[in-house]
Amino acid sequence: MKTIKLISIALTNFKGLKSTTINFEDNTQIYGANGTGKTTIADAFTWLLFGKDTTDRKDFEIKTLDHNGKVIPQIDHEVSATLLIDNDPLTLRRVLKENWVKKRGNEEREFSGNVTELYWNDVPMSVTEFTKKVSEILPEQVFKMITSPVYFNSIKWQDRRNLLIDIFGEVSNEEVAKGNTAFEKLLEKLTQGKTLEDYKAQISASIKKAKEDLKAIPARIDEVFRGKPEAQDFRVLEIEIEGYSKKLEKVDSELADANKAYNSKLDAQRSDKLKANNIKSDIEIIEQNAKKEAQARLKPDTSVLDTLVKEKNAKNQELESFENALKTLETKKDGITNQSKSIEKQIADKRQQWHDENDKVLEFKEDDCNCPTCKQALPSGDIENKKAEAMQNFKTSKLQKLKQIENEGQNLATQKSNLEAEFKTIVDRIETGNTAFKNCKEELKSIIDKIEIENNNTSKSGLESKTEEEIFKSLLDANQKYQELLIELEAIESSIVEVPAVDNSELVEKRKALVSEIDLIKAKLQSKSQIEIADKRMLELQTEEKNLSQQIANVEKEQFVIENFIKAKVDALENVVNSKFNYVKFKMFEEQINGGLRETCEAMVNGVPYSDVNTASKINAGLDIINVLSEFYGINAPIFVDNAESVHTLIDTESQMIKLIVSEQHKVLTATEIVQHELFAS
Repeated sequence: MKTIKLISIALTNFKGLKSTTINFEDNTQIYGANGTGKTTIADAFTWLLFGKDTTDRKDFEIKTLDHNGKVIPQIDHEVSATLLIDNDPLTLRRVLKENWVKKRGNEEREFSGNVTELYWNDVPMSVTEFTKKVSEILPEQVFKMITSPVYFNSIKWQDRRNLLIDIFGEVSNEEVAKGNTAFEKLLEKLTQGKTLEDYKAQISASIKKAKEDLKAIPARIDEVFRGKPEAQDFRVLEIEIEGYSKKLEKVDSELADANKAYNSKLDAQRSDKLKANNIKSDIEIIEQNAKKEAQARLKPDTSVLDTLVKEKNAKNQELESFENALKTLETKKDGITNQSKSIEKQIADKRQQWHDENDKVLEFKEDDCNCPTCKQALPSGDIENKKAEAMQNFKTSKLQKLKQIENEGQNLATQKSNLEAEFKTIVDRIETGNTAFKNCKEELKSIIDKIEIENNNTSKSGLESKTEEEIFKSLLDANQKYQELLIELEAIESSIVEVPAVDNSELVEKRKALVSEIDLIKAKLQSKSQIEIADKRMLELQTEEKNLSQQIANVEKEQFVIENFIKAKVDALENVVNSKFNYVKFKMFEEQINGGLRETCEAMVNGVPYSDVNTASKINAGLDIINVLSEFYGINAPIFVDNAESVHTLIDTESQMIKLIVSEQHKVLTATEIVQHELFAS
């Protein structure tokens, strides 16, 4: 068990205490009236270790104030303490200094912030290093829980509960179910990662849905009953419909016989009319042919003339095509001529460039020490070498330029040769085209002459002397088949007799009346099947109602097992936790109005919730919790008991006890040993 004891603490300019040093024993009592600084001692200790006060605030006023409530500037604020860590002494010191700087151009210094200095056995340290070393001895969260009787019950109940379960361990489902057959069967259903809470929610949802369905069934039965038709004597209705059906069969038979006779006459009439139509069609064909022949006899033959006109039009198009092609070739020939002249000029220019470049020479004057190329002064000790190098560069450059000019000239010569070949080809094509154009013009003249001769011949030819109608009539009179078809058509048309419509309206009306009576009876008979369906549906709903009631009963039994299991687990968990405490007991679950259990974590003192007990009970409950936590973490640390005057007897603890007692007769702090005590303000 690690033991931390506070041997002494010294405060300088800390929260109104100018200079105070207190020595501590295993059980130290500090007396003082309200406002004398009892809580300041505890705040100083937590600020020294963690830079916070006992309420976990980082930003709290530790600087000394004057009588007007303003900070007294340019003084240091310091807390130092000596501790025993398993009998090894340790000195800690934290100093808050104001940083005052004089900026350029200003006569007075200005406040530019606070600086914190930390010392570990008088060795300066950074905040990070100091915090790490303190945490290695006692983590901040653990320190708060084992030095303040009220801290543990001030944190969230979820954190309290998780901490207790971490310390004492969760009670497993298997441990709770062991030896209880119903519980063991319950756990067998928690498969594929399903938790007890999941299964409980599933059961609750199942019960809720079943009850909702069960609640709706009476209304559904009533709805079916209301829609059920009234019962009738269905046997009488079946006999009536049988009689009406026989009467309907008789009427249908009479209608069928009348329609059959009428249709037979219609079929004969339709056959004669079809023959007459076929004959009329043959007559029309003969008349159309006679009409065409009569028109042809009156129209002159212009077939030769039409052919010649077509040939003339084709030759005109061919002649126009030749003419356009020749114009295009002439334009292209002129373009090639211009290109050739341009290239010849470029070739002449290249020859002159070659001669000009070939005639160039490099000369050095005897008194000229500059490079003839770049005009920069040559080094005095290397003029001849530089001249030789310049000459060589000149020759190389000259050969390259001549070669380039030759290549360009050869390319131009090649282009000229290609243009000359293309020019010759175009000239040949123009010559061929002119010949074809000439031949085409001669052929066109020949066709025009033939057209003129044919026009003269057509105008001289004689026409038929009869009219078109006379020719048409004579052709029909001479056509024997036409005359025979006229006689046959007349005979068939004279034999066609219109068939009078059958008057069966009386039978139709009789049939309608019979069908109406049968439909009315069928409608009444349909209610029979509707009644049967309704009765069947009501029976199904009654069966469903019975099954749902049984299902709810079965599921509620399972729900009862779950609730008993949870209660058993709650009792087991609370027993495990509470077996470790002497003064306080923890309520880990709370029963709700609906009978369910809700997780919680509330300390109880003699059955009374922690929040409702007096100060003395709260302090002793906190000490009981500190004893258990100190044993779990294996460390004892100084316990600061504020308002200790409220407690007549504190429960025993192995930790160092520092009681802060309100005593109005002690106007200054009084402890086991006070070396010095001064106050700036009350």
